[in-house]
Amino acid sequence: MLEHYDVGVLALRGDEHASKSWKPTLDWLEEHIPNTTFDLHTYDFDELEDAFQHNQLDFLLTSPGQATKIAREYPLNWLATQKTPYSDNQTHSIASVAVVRSDSPYKSLNDIEYARVGAVSKKAFGGFLALRYELESRDLVGSSFFSRVHFFGPPTDNIILSMLDGVLDVAVVPACTLESLIKEGRIERHTVRVLEGKRPHDSVCTVSTPLYPNWTFAKTDRASEDIGKRVTQALLSMPDNTVAAKAAGNVGWTLPASSVKVDKVLHHLELHPLQRTWQEGFWKWLDRNKGVAYATLVVFFLMNVYHFWLEYRFNRSKKALEKTIYELKEKSNLLEHAQRTMIVSELGSSIAHEINQPLSTIKNYSEGLERRIERGMTAEELKPVLGKIQQQVVVASGIIQRLRGLIKQTPTDYVTCDPVFFIRESIALVEYDFATQKIDLNLTIEGNPVKGEFDVIGMQQVMLNLLKNAKEACMASLDWELSPTVNIELLYGESEVVIRVQDNGIGLEASETEVKRPFYTTKSDGLGLGLPICREVVEAHRGHFIIQGARPVGCEVTVVLPITQEQK
Repeated sequence: MLEHYDVGVLALRGDEHASKSWKPTLDWLEEHIPNTTFDLHTYDFDELEDAFQHNQLDFLLTSPGQATKIAREYPLNWLATQKTPYSDNQTHSIASVAVVRSDSPYKSLNDIEYARVGAVSKKAFGGFLALRYELESRDLVGSSFFSRVHFFGPPTDNIILSMLDGVLDVAVVPACTLESLIKEGRIERHTVRVLEGKRPHDSVCTVSTPLYPNWTFAKTDRASEDIGKRVTQALLSMPDNTVAAKAAGNVGWTLPASSVKVDKVLHHLELHPLQRTWQEGFWKWLDRNKGVAYATLVVFFLMNVYHFWLEYRFNRSKKALEKTIYELKEKSNLLEHAQRTMIVSELGSSIAHEINQPLSTIKNYSEGLERRIERGMTAEELKPVLGKIQQQVVVASGIIQRLRGLIKQTPTDYVTCDPVFFIRESIALVEYDFATQKIDLNLTIEGNPVKGEFDVIGMQQVMLNLLKNAKEACMASLDWELSPTVNIELLYGESEVVIRVQDNGIGLEASETEVKRPFYTTKSDGLGLGLPICREVVEAHRGHFIIQGARPVGCEVTVVLPITQEQK
């Protein structure tokens, strides 16, 4: 009766190459074990492991890394290790090779940390793991290096070809892959170079790492002990000159080689299946150190209690701080209101003049109206005079409303307007006072007008403060040859407006830092709050408040207010 067996083979250089290399070996087994057939199945790393776990295979022919991992985790019998003619140690020919172009700037493994590196698989022992162990054990690269390696899968030939095409800087391949491609005429030797190339045990192939055991022929639990024994005998009896040996590139088979070196590599890389996970290690440590564990829990509990106590204290302090900030803000509003009231008081003569003008006009029109009535003029003839009286009443009412708005303590109210509005309103309140002191007051406007969101009362207070300071600076100047002048400039920009108030008075009597400090004043009856309040109002508009000396004399204050696209 014919017995059928399935053999899984790792196809690093592709299915076609694997079939061509290993089919003669299976033919040898059929020839020397009567009434048997051996079917070859080629896989990549994951496929071979999956086929084994699903009990689809009787035998495995794979790399030492995969064979060791499977044998440490599942029942697997190693039958024989192939011998190769590539070095003096015939059972060791597995290694990693780092190949670069001959004109590559990389000279050693220490240079490749940020290179574009490609390999066949992260599970390939000779194709990657041996090199990873070399790099880690010598501390040549950082841990992030391995996350940047590109894995292309078999065949390994394509990795070297991609490197030559410039897709990669470094190709990581199994030992003798490079020499095979050169022998097959697919690449030329002078176009490539091996990093840190060495020939351990007089190896025919240049490698970048030490040599490890060769591929192993292994039996799974699905095959009987008897067929395993007969396969081992057939492999060990294979001469080095048979078609099967030549096709596989070996010189026959020998007893299974020790996997100690492979175990050491897998342990170092934390890939060994018998290694415990950190969770397993933790629970084992916990079982052995119960006293320490209980003490740690108590400390952890106390730390949590302490944390909650601190959080309670923090929240209580936070509420107290918020209350204090609110009270300070209230007091700040009161101070600001007091400063506004003081400005109105100081501008008393100007305000009286402003109100007196429409009242005088009303008086004159009223007297004229009486005379016209005495002359017997009709109501129709008197109507224009009444209209003029009504117009002056509106003017007087506007002045009073403007003053009430400035003095009244109301929440900040932002309205959309052209900044020239509050500038002209402020000028109207001080114009008479400036004329009385013979101080020229000029307003110039440049650019295309734009509107923005402004605290009109706040900005009017800013303007009055600046104009009052400018007037006092001009009056304090001892240079009688200069005509006292205050210039106001309004500049419209694309995303901001600039208001500049410049005088030719006495100039700054202290440094710019001192002038901006709250409660700093040179006046015997001053509060020192004018400029700080101005700066606070401007910064509330997300603007900038700049004060500096002017040349040749005087002072210049610049207010920059942003205008958003929506405001335009």
